[in-house]
Amino acid sequence: MNNKAKFTLVGGLIVIAIIISYRIYAPTTIQDFKTVNLKGIEKVKDLINEKDSFKFAVLGNIKNSITIFDKKILPKIRKENVDFIVSTGNNLTDSGEGKYRVFYRTLSKMQTPFITGVGENEVKDEGYKNYYKYFGPFYFSFHLKNLYFIFLDTTGHSPTAWQKTWLEKELKESKNYARCFVIMNKPPVEVKIDYLIEDEDYKKYISDVEDRKYYQELFSKFNVEAVFTSNLQIYRKKKINDILYFITGGAGGTMILDNPNSFYHYLVVEVSSKNVNYSIKKVERGFELLNSDIAKALENVWIFLQSFLFTNYTTVLLILTIVFLVGFILYLELRRTVDYYREFGKTGKDIKSKKLKVAIFTSNYFPFIGGVPISISRLKKGLEKLGHEVYIFAPEYPDYRDKDEHIIRCKTLLHNRKNGMEFPVVNIFSKDIKKEFLKRDFDIVHAHHPYWLGAKGLALAEKNDLPRVFTYHTRLEKYSHYLPSFLFFRKLFENRIAHYIINRAGNRSDAVIAPTESAKEYLFNIGVSRYIRVLPTGVDFEDYEISSNKINEIKKKHKNNDEVLLLSVSRLSREKNMYFLFRGLKHIRETTDINFKCLIIGDGSEKENLQRYIAENNLEGYIELLGSIDHKEISKYYMISDLFVFASKSETQGMVLLEAMAGKTPVVAVRSSGIDDVIKDRHNGYKVEENITVWTEKVVRLIKDKQLRRKMTENAYKFASDHSIEKMAEKTAEVYYKTINYER
Repeated sequence: MNNKAKFTLVGGLIVIAIIISYRIYAPTTIQDFKTVNLKGIEKVKDLINEKDSFKFAVLGNIKNSITIFDKKILPKIRKENVDFIVSTGNNLTDSGEGKYRVFYRTLSKMQTPFITGVGENEVKDEGYKNYYKYFGPFYFSFHLKNLYFIFLDTTGHSPTAWQKTWLEKELKESKNYARCFVIMNKPPVEVKIDYLIEDEDYKKYISDVEDRKYYQELFSKFNVEAVFTSNLQIYRKKKINDILYFITGGAGGTMILDNPNSFYHYLVVEVSSKNVNYSIKKVERGFELLNSDIAKALENVWIFLQSFLFTNYTTVLLILTIVFLVGFILYLELRRTVDYYREFGKTGKDIKSKKLKVAIFTSNYFPFIGGVPISISRLKKGLEKLGHEVYIFAPEYPDYRDKDEHIIRCKTLLHNRKNGMEFPVVNIFSKDIKKEFLKRDFDIVHAHHPYWLGAKGLALAEKNDLPRVFTYHTRLEKYSHYLPSFLFFRKLFENRIAHYIINRAGNRSDAVIAPTESAKEYLFNIGVSRYIRVLPTGVDFEDYEISSNKINEIKKKHKNNDEVLLLSVSRLSREKNMYFLFRGLKHIRETTDINFKCLIIGDGSEKENLQRYIAENNLEGYIELLGSIDHKEISKYYMISDLFVFASKSETQGMVLLEAMAGKTPVVAVRSSGIDDVIKDRHNGYKVEENITVWTEKVVRLIKDKQLRRKMTENAYKFASDHSIEKMAEKTAEVYYKTINYER
């Protein structure tokens, strides 16, 4: 992939990041958008306090129509010099937070006090929460000089009986005023329009005959001046029992074809001490030169598109950017020429006598204690014993300095600690990494992580035409719980993304090292088509060269004479299956009379929960959490233990199992991909299914049968002897030579 293509992809990702950031930030820009109705009422009262006559506009169904309401109706209303605007509801196209935000911008430039009733569009799909937050109660009233205004909720979000009781009380109060206006979204009159199907018909007006009759008789009884409604894209005026009923739903949205009563409009109500005048104000439509029905259809399409784009522009931009990136990636794949066969026209060179200069890239390293840093440290030590020169590119850690000049620390953007894990994020765009890399004439690059700094190492090797090796250390899918639980992201990472990352790193390399046969099988299964060599991490037998005095010192501290000592070394985190181990130990205590203690070496996010488990189950004398111990000191604990127990199912290799065997300790572990190749069942230990009864049975058998334990101890040590760091380093060097010798 050339730089132009990379810049295009990075640019697209930056655009996506900006859009998502804006969507997160946007709600904070409307913090003063609240109690709109209360503010509008207070402004109106101040405005007309000294006036004998005034006028107000009544409208409905704005539906976020920027083109109609903002650009056509609002300018006309300003010219009318109305004192305030009353909306019958449906100001939004739907109840989404973004639609409220768009309407906030409309209100910001309105310049005229605005009071609204609640409509169907504001409250559907949990939108009632936003309406209450931004506008206020669903039903309310206020008086203005000698006028009384009552706003009702017809959406069904207010208890009907409660609201009716309140309404009757308010109408009695309105008798103290000259006139009373009622605002409600659904008309309390039957409406028949050809464009409505029968089911929809009932939703557009109050469908229950008894309810309609109740409202009509009640309004007549209290001499209501007029009832303003909308919820239909029409204008209609009807008198029932001397009460005027207006349907005014033409302030936005799309109009009804083939219906002369469906047009853009609003009402102006002029109030004086003597009378009230109502006038309808039509708004000119676009496409005037065309046939009226064609013009209305074209305008509907135009209004719909404009409203949709204006209210959903971030979503549209996000989708378009994603579609562009997917299309661009597809285009790059179609242009790419792939040849999976080796070039047979060239012959390799025998360079096995050459001492190599190796660049290792890792996303974590000491002082962080983990399987990958330990594995890299041992490989470096073994290769250097063979005369090779090894440099490690690793993240910097706060307040930590290396004595080894061959460890090149890379500056970090952030250093995140979460749930007992450390996640240093290196600035892979720093020129210093490339500068340090080019300063040395490397023969080969060895990446130990498939992402971030590991991927940076593979990229530098590609750019400089150097052979590349990748070691598959970690089952990434088992670490999905450390990621944000955004939508289905964790599940997507676990089932797809993790395997894609490993597949990509493997196929970018010329050779891949797998720690076990099962790991090799996994790599084949996900589509890695490179040369794969099985090489577990070597054991450093120098760590076991400890005086008997030091061994006895540790033994006295942790082991009684007649006590069987079990040991487990693991990070105390969810993916390590520690609760299974603890339940097994609890089962041994409850079902046998064995005098045992289990030491647990390691730290992590579950430590407090595990301590609580120990206390709640009375296991204080049986399980002891020792915390983190220097990896070079752990060998002493292997050597004093009678049996090593392990429950993790997230390993790619059983490194601690080999270490335990090197300390002459047999093992019992739960069968999994990383365990299967290390334990030869009934030879150097037991590998069992994840079943408490079965696991306990094997542990108890090894504890009680000393002769069997002694035999397995011998076998375990012999097996570990074949995996010394010297032997593993020699085999790794063979992979390097093979990779370099292979002309790509």
